[in-house]
Amino acid sequence: MTLDRLSEYSAFVETASRAAPDDGYLFEAPRCRFLPEPSDELVAPAGAEVVRAPEGAAVQLPGGARLPISGLGFEKLRAVFAQLPCSYSRLTIELGLQTATFIEQAFSRVLFAPAAIAELEAELPSLEIVRFPGSPYEVVRAYWRNLCAVRRRLGERELPANGAELRALLLELHELLLVGEADANGRSSFYLPASLLGRKRPQPGTFYDAPTGLERRGAETILTSGARVSVPLLGGFNYWQLLAESVGDEGALADERSLQVAGLALGQVVSARSEDEAQSRPWFLPPRPLHDAHFEALLAELRAARQAELRRDVPAALAALGAFHWRFVRMHALPSGNQSLSMSFVNAALRRLLGLGIPHLLLDQLALRFELAAYQRLFGRAARAWSAPWPNAAERLRHLVRMRNELNDFVSAVANAGSLLEARALITSPRWGWGPTAASTEARALITTNTHGARLALVGDEAAGIG
Repeated sequence: MTLDRLSEYSAFVETASRAAPDDGYLFEAPRCRFLPEPSDELVAPAGAEVVRAPEGAAVQLPGGARLPISGLGFEKLRAVFAQLPCSYSRLTIELGLQTATFIEQAFSRVLFAPAAIAELEAELPSLEIVRFPGSPYEVVRAYWRNLCAVRRRLGERELPANGAELRALLLELHELLLVGEADANGRSSFYLPASLLGRKRPQPGTFYDAPTGLERRGAETILTSGARVSVPLLGGFNYWQLLAESVGDEGALADERSLQVAGLALGQVVSARSEDEAQSRPWFLPPRPLHDAHFEALLAELRAARQAELRRDVPAALAALGAFHWRFVRMHALPSGNQSLSMSFVNAALRRLLGLGIPHLLLDQLALRFELAAYQRLFGRAARAWSAPWPNAAERLRHLVRMRNELNDFVSAVANAGSLLEARALITSPRWGWGPTAASTEARALITTNTHGARLALVGDEAAGIG
């Protein structure tokens, strides 16, 4: 990357960081993040009509839904819709300074860019680059475009021959994720991660080697510097207790835990606070320093996954991919994008193995708390429950969004249960997915094993060949 391009990216990060963040770390709020570009063809739904409304003007849809549009009068709004379909650049000529407020209200609701979405969706389905299934318009366009470049690069490369080559590949992919390809058109390819560290260190293509600074002050531990990841029990204690029981790893709930494999440190959970926080909370601290052995072990899991894939040994491949993901996110070698890049490797392999990739879900949060063997079982459940095939991409999207909504309801019910006994009873409740055609809700929540409707919770993961 040239110094000029790095300078441009740094300026982009500085400007973007001044704005109040609209999203949390999980990007769970359903809102439009995909922005139109000048060459995009914009269209309205068939039958959409501009009508007068008490507040001025609105867009009426054939099904009865109505979207009021503020800031534009009836005649102006009707003139705008008379232009459709047209390019975004043509629309800006019609609207001038009113373009931004109109796009903010209308885009992804009554105004769409289907060709732009379809182009990206055909190369890399949006479901494979987000935590939770939703509308493609919820995905930041630069993030999507850059991950397409990452996936292409992975497809072009052979497996690294050694740890040094893997290091070089990770730096190359990190630069692609944040800055995009060198011949891309300026800032439209720049991406700003949600993580605070990514904003503080706008350095694409670099590792983050700094150890986490800790100080003991009486009974408290204070975080003074370095990398850390917040690891609350998202979904509530009851849900995590059921997860832990299902894989025999109740240590995952602890506020203090250090893990290693074959003598290689792989991070720890601590209860601590930063200088500007009033209360301690659980944090994951990645291992530092990272040694050649960390990268060699990571590469060994990737090789094992590829060998199992070539043998068409699905259980072995899922186990190796789970181990690869577990090591990658716990190493946390990069200042940002660790989950996105690790899942790029994983989903590229799952597409070859199962024909489909999966959403990211909260897999990184699970990996940062569970021991390796337990996490491999959870990962295997996720791969099977969330990779259900459907006749076409649109049907699969609708199905996975429905799965997401049912999952949210289920986890909320577990969280609100009056006791663990009540929470456990929900697992066998007919309300949560005894149907014969789809993975049950508790399987989607990773509490039980269920491969596309074959209920296996009572016989365990081993019967499904998962771990």
